[in-house]
Amino acid sequence: MADNQVFDRAFAGVATAAVVAAIAAGFWVLGTPGQQRQIAADRQRVQDIVAIAQEFHNRYLNDGADKFRLPSALDEAQVRNDPMTGQPYEYERLSDRTFELCATFDTDSSTHRLSDQGSNPDAERWQHPAGHYCFEFDVTLFPALGY
Repeated sequence: MADNQVFDRAFAGVATAAVVAAIAAGFWVLGTPGQQRQIAADRQRVQDIVAIAQEFHNRYLNDGADKFRLPSALDEAQVRNDPMTGQPYEYERLSDRTFELCATFDTDSSTHRLSDQGSNPDAERWQHPAGHYCFEFDVTLFPALGY
């Protein structure tokens, strides 16, 4: 009987250590739930920025090159807000055809690639550092979301 108890205790200790190691490895590979929320918020920020840029591109195509003019500010229908802070994204008209959209990102996307860079070369366009960052757009080019 004593041998069974020693075996049971040893097995329980090994099983517990394996579970703890698996949980630790999961956090190491995937990050904590808080980090995952930050990554998801950054992905939403990029999607919102791309949606605004795509709307400008579509207006450019519909209006025609001769008639289209970038506005000095976003109109109410175009304004989108940061998913965490509720603040609108920043827009700046740079020229008749170029503009930038800015957001404050929680994470550096180089530490959690948005997608496989090899299979999707457009994904590199959407990489960003943590903090305030601006993407520049040309209204004549379609801003494809790369992930």
